[in-house]
Amino acid sequence: MKTIALLMLIFIFGTQPVWCQTENNTSNLERNIQSGTEKVHIMSYNIFNGFSGLGDTDRKDRFVQWIIEQDPEVLALQELVGIDEKELKALAKLYGHPYAVISKENGYPVGLTSKKPIELKNRVAKNLWHGMLHCKTYGIAFLVVHLSPSDWRYRLGEAKIITDYIAKNKLDSCMVMGDFNSHSPLDAGWLEQQSDLMLKLAVRDAKSQNNKNMNGSHFDYATISTFLSYPLIDVCHRYVAPTERGTFPSRILSHFPKSDYRFSKLQERIDYIFVTESLQNDCLDAQIYNELDTEYLSDHYPIGVDISLPLE
Repeated sequence: MKTIALLMLIFIFGTQPVWCQTENNTSNLERNIQSGTEKVHIMSYNIFNGFSGLGDTDRKDRFVQWIIEQDPEVLALQELVGIDEKELKALAKLYGHPYAVISKENGYPVGLTSKKPIELKNRVAKNLWHGMLHCKTYGIAFLVVHLSPSDWRYRLGEAKIITDYIAKNKLDSCMVMGDFNSHSPLDAGWLEQQSDLMLKLAVRDAKSQNNKNMNGSHFDYATISTFLSYPLIDVCHRYVAPTERGTFPSRILSHFPKSDYRFSKLQERIDYIFVTESLQNDCLDAQIYNELDTEYLSDHYPIGVDISLPLE
């Protein structure tokens, strides 16, 4: 009987999610960083219309200061509206990144900045709502994306294009990151309780011929399921508790104070960092920065991952 009880305890506690296992993320990182490797902090951030084409200097300056404090090695950006590559490079230098690449210079570009040189591999626009940027830095292939904000069927097509691109180009060490405007089946446990959000999206769909973000009267999980079944690994899911995963909207779009339950009932996770299987065991931690410091920087919250990579 004692043996059976012991086995049951091992099963119960041994299968807890990673975010339940470790109270101190710093000690977790220290245990996992091995000799000959370095911890690389990677972030993704939708910056809400490019700080109005860099015209909102107050928000831009606060963003720069916050990024300096986080000190990422690599930063993926979405909604670089009104920003060209020269301006992106100037912005990146303010927070210590001498290298920057942008996907295009019109509409809603995506971009990547880094402390180390960036090798531009491809800019893909065909059948992708805001396009995709493929770069390499720190020995990793980065795909920065921003999927359609309007239609789940279009996003599903984008997901197939992106996963086919990964397979065709044999991107075994790859990170796919950005604003996916999509919901994950891994969040269904708490997302299905967001009745206010469900009603809001359903009403918006009903009023518009163009917006079909809901699959009928239900959340759509097909787009993110396509990435998961590739398979790609959802890093934030592994390290962030379900009720702490909201990436949109921030207080900049909300009429409710954060302490109001109505604010939490409208939260959704639509920003992700995915990694290929070869990188999953090198991921040390992940973060969703939905806290006071980022409430008024953008309508999205930034996300991040710490990964252990060989020293170059």
